[in-house]
This record gives sequence, C-alpha cells and structure tokens, in this order.
Amino acid sequence: MASSDNERLRVLITNSSRKWISEAAHCFLLYENLEARGHHPILAVREGRELEGRARDAGMRVVPLHFRSQLAPVSDSKDILQLRRLIAEEGIDIVHCHRGKDHWIAALAMQRLRPRPPLIRTRHVVTPVAAHVFNRWLFERATSRLIAVSKAAQASLAARNPRWFQRALAGKTHLIYPGVDLEQFSPDRRSEALRRKMGLDEDDVLIGLIGRFQRIKGQYEFLRSAGIVARDYPRVWFLLAGRGTDEKRQRYRYMAESLGIESRLILLGEVDDIAPVIASLDLGVVASLGSEGSSRIVMEYMASARPIVATRVGGIPDLIEDGVTGRLVPPGDVAAMRDAICEMLNSPELRRRLGEAARSQAEARFRFDRWLNETEQVYREALNAAQA
Repeated sequence: MASSDNERLRVLITNSSRKWISEAAHCFLLYENLEARGHHPILAVREGRELEGRARDAGMRVVPLHFRSQLAPVSDSKDILQLRRLIAEEGIDIVHCHRGKDHWIAALAMQRLRPRPPLIRTRHVVTPVAAHVFNRWLFERATSRLIAVSKAAQASLAARNPRWFQRALAGKTHLIYPGVDLEQFSPDRRSEALRRKMGLDEDDVLIGLIGRFQRIKGQYEFLRSAGIVARDYPRVWFLLAGRGTDEKRQRYRYMAESLGIESRLILLGEVDDIAPVIASLDLGVVASLGSEGSSRIVMEYMASARPIVATRVGGIPDLIEDGVTGRLVPPGDVAAMRDAICEMLNSPELRRRLGEAARSQAEARFRFDRWLNETEQVYREALNAAQA
C-alpha cells in the first residue's frame, strides 16, 4: 500500500449511476486527471450504461458490476465478492465511491480485507442522509473521509441528525468544489459561424438553457419567461439543448408555439461538443426547480465567460455571487427570471462585466489542478490515518 507523498496511488473509483449525469462526468474527469498525474485508477461502473461505454472508448480500465438500484441479494452478493477480489488482487490504496449503492457495496466488500484501504465517499446530492443505525455504521465506521461538492451537499449530511454529524462526521468531511476544463470551456470557443448557422444576425442576442430535458431542470419556466421577454425584445432568440425524448422536444415546440416564440426557439437536443454552443450564447440560464448538489453547467458557463441567470437552489449559490458573477432568482418564479433577463438585455456592459468576473472566478476556483491537489490531500490524510 502506498504511503509516501511521492508514491503513485492505485485508486478504485466507483459509480453506480444509470445515466450520464454530472457525477458520472465527475468520475470520468477524476480518472483522467489522476492518470495524468501518474496514479493508477480503475473505474467500477454499472454494466451496460453510458459511463462504461465512454470510459472504454477513452481507453480507461473499467470493471462492470450489476449495481442494482434496490436491494438485490443475489446480484449484490456477486458485486461484493467481485469488488473484494479486485481490491485485493490489484492492491488498491484508495476506494473512492460516488453514489449510495456503490458506497454500500464497497463498504461491505472491504470488511474482511486486511489490510483494508481507506474508503472515501464524495457526496454530490443535497438529499439529507437518513440517520438510522445502518447509515451511522456506513458513514461513521466504514468510511474514512467524506467529500462534499458544495456547502449544500455538506449540510445535507447533518440535516436530520446534527449532533451525530458534529460528533462523528464533521472532522472527516471536506468541501472540495469540482473542476472544469478551462481550455475546453473558454470564451475563445465562441463561433460566429455557428451563430449564423442557427439563423442569427450579428445584432441578435442568444439566451440559452442547457440541461437534460427533465421537469426539474425548469425548461417550461424558462419558456414562459422567454414568451414575456420576446414581446419587448424582437432581436432576442432562445435556445434549449440537452438529452431527452422526442416527446419532450415536441412538448417544448408546442409550448413555444402557444407563446408565439416558435420562430425564435432553437431546439438542439443533445450536442456532442457543447463548448462552442455555450461560448456562442450571450446569456446562460439555469432554471432548475431543485436538486443541483453542484452544477457543472454553471461552471461551464463561468469558464466560458457567460453572464448567468440561475435559480437559487442546491449548490448553485456556492458558485454564483449574486450581482458579481451572475443573477440569482427564486426557483419557479417566472416573473423574477424575466426581470433578471431583462436587466441583462438592457445593459450589454453588465453582461460583459458579469461574464468577465465569472471567468476570473472559474480560473481561481475551478481549476483541475486545485481540484486534484485537494482530492490527493484527502487521500493522503486517509492513508496516514489508516497506517498510524
């Protein structure tokens, strides 16, 4: 087992996500960056899901497991045994989990291992942790260190049992904001050719919401505010991009038609290289109604120097300073979103100032090297504590 700060670590990253969502991307980027630093990561994922395919295409070492969503004694037992063998045979130094299912599977798999590598859990969600006896064992005894991706995610650990948290978890919980690729997401990726291809003239303003086509992401609220804004701003266009079904895409079209903005709605669906689209916006919107333990799209907007109007949910207020790097509005408040968008439309100087401040904040807070330095420090602390 590695012990020196100069030794390269064998890190098992686990993620039981069914979908390609922010935390799946987080694990993918963690693998890439650990490997770039000379470490030896392995990725254990839910079999047959997109994270497995993307990781294999990138040449990563991938171990597919069942990771059934609910309690599944047969497949869970197989996962436990497979993970136990993997940890022992590969001489894993750190096990780093990212969801509840893989956290439990890893914790149970490691019980008979000697020596036992430290178990780290990154918490990406703001759903409170139930304070029953099983979770207390998992978080207090089985887990060496906890990482929260935002203050809201950190607070969720104590929401239902603050005394237990203060006694058992506070000392081993670390707040580490994720990183974003500041070269991929950059104002330099802005493309006038792309804007012309979308039908925009030089003086047109493009406002976009990028996110999964899912109710909680607030596309309907965005479209309703767009319908009001469009009445007074004839040179403003609106964009939706994200993964979703054809049925949802058609619903957005019907709604735009009912609001009279169908001719000014650009509906892209999922885009392989989203960075030029983001950089080609004049204003980025996040209309989420809840959740958002962190927000990768906010960090990508900021890295791209886009001014932002976003709802005040989850970890978003950790990322955006209201009036400095963007504007925050209550979730579901169409009028407040309209007013914030109009404020931006009325002042190109405000958009420029907020966008430049957002980029500066991204460079200071969301660099990959900062993210990796802080994560490696947690690994070293856990290893040192285990070997003490």
